[in-house]
Amino acid sequence: MEAIPDKSRLCFSARLIFPFVRLLQRLPSVPPEAVDPLAELDPDERIPIAIVHELLVGAIHLSGDADVGLKAAREIEAGDYGAVEYAARSAPTWGEAAHTVGRYMRLINDALRFSLEVEGERAIIQLDSLVPLPRASADFQSAAFHISGMRFWPTDHFAPEFEAWFIHKRPDDVAEYERTFPGGVLRFDAPFNGFVVPSSYIDIPMPGADPKLHALIRKHAETMLAELPRAQNLTERVRDLMTRELARGGPTLSRIAKQVSMSESTLARHLEEEGTTFKALLEDLRRRLALQYVRRSELSFAEIALLLGFSQAAAFYRAFRRWT
Repeated sequence: MEAIPDKSRLCFSARLIFPFVRLLQRLPSVPPEAVDPLAELDPDERIPIAIVHELLVGAIHLSGDADVGLKAAREIEAGDYGAVEYAARSAPTWGEAAHTVGRYMRLINDALRFSLEVEGERAIIQLDSLVPLPRASADFQSAAFHISGMRFWPTDHFAPEFEAWFIHKRPDDVAEYERTFPGGVLRFDAPFNGFVVPSSYIDIPMPGADPKLHALIRKHAETMLAELPRAQNLTERVRDLMTRELARGGPTLSRIAKQVSMSESTLARHLEEEGTTFKALLEDLRRRLALQYVRRSELSFAEIALLLGFSQAAAFYRAFRRWT
């Protein structure tokens, strides 16, 4: 079984870099030579996620600001997200716009899985990353969706009801969160990153709805999507193998390493290069599946624990309490 080539790593579009560039170019503590080359990138260039996260660490160091992700998101300009944004803007309803974003998300971010589900009077938007995100990256991701999405509402004066959910713990100072998500309810230590809005919003007409333009842009987006590399990266491959192994007593690093024809240390090193670890992948997979099972089925906790590879229901119960 061949190892996965480096070119198949998960990538971000350079479009995600530009709001950070605009912010950092104005900071006197950041030397121009550190950010100006990034401004010259082709908007559709693909950058490995591990490199982007290294750049993010550098941005936090140079700026001395842990809230740099939130502030960068406020630098987003109309049109920054190209075909994805224009396809969403021209959709007939807010719900269709959201589904359009989910369909073409890989044009912007290989690692993000965007989903919209309706549960009674709530519509739940879930932003699941295939790789663990540092806080600044997760903040930027959520803030970017919110700020870009505000352009989709009926009028500039429409004040949507929403909750913004974050996996990470509540920071000591949430002033920048309140500034970035005005009017929203902030929930930290949440089971996933995302948003909760009234389900009635699904049918709100889009102010820029244009059926012909929407069809044309979607056709273009489909062509762009087909041209992206489809090779499965190591992280996705390991995640798939983990899923198969869960009900067999739980995946182990040793067992998965054998299935990808690597030593344990080599597998661990390659996962680290892709921005994750075996433990983090297993934890995230169990968390996401647990939430799905609990929400969508009538399985008992004992049955779910067995499906997720926990030796005892009590161990699963403790993990579920930690996640939720």
